[in-house]
Amino acid sequence: MPEKRSAPRSPTKLKILEEKPETTEDLVVLAVEKGGLEEVVQLLRDWCGSKEIRKCLNKLNHRDPKDRFTHARRHAVEIYAKRHVLTPANLMVEIVGEQGRKDPRGAERHKLREARIFLENDEAALTGAKSLADHWEKNRGTSSNHGAYLKKITKGFPFA
Repeated sequence: MPEKRSAPRSPTKLKILEEKPETTEDLVVLAVEKGGLEEVVQLLRDWCGSKEIRKCLNKLNHRDPKDRFTHARRHAVEIYAKRHVLTPANLMVEIVGEQGRKDPRGAERHKLREARIFLENDEAALTGAKSLADHWEKNRGTSSNHGAYLKKITKGFPFA
């Protein structure tokens, strides 16, 4: 009978195992992939102490950073609004609501500006935003109320 052998490792796996992380970010990504976030945090706590961890966390901005997808969605709304000669900030307020803010249009205008600036440097996200706006345009049908249409279609999108 032939002897059972383990499957040979693919060259990519061997390459990953041979290369050492070059930056701290590479090392953290590798640690999270191998052990999970909970284990990495527990290791840091055991190593440095919970007081040091809390001190570092308190130095961070408490708002989560916006990802490229949130910016792309916001910019897609702006593209869509401009195609239909609508004010993008007013359309965003119609989609997300006023949320008890003093100046909801000003807040949305600021967020749209941030998204536009972010997408100037990210070509892939800009392409995604344009494609999303095109998709909304093609699937709109005869609905003339743009705000209601986008509110229904973007129900699952986080715009915050």
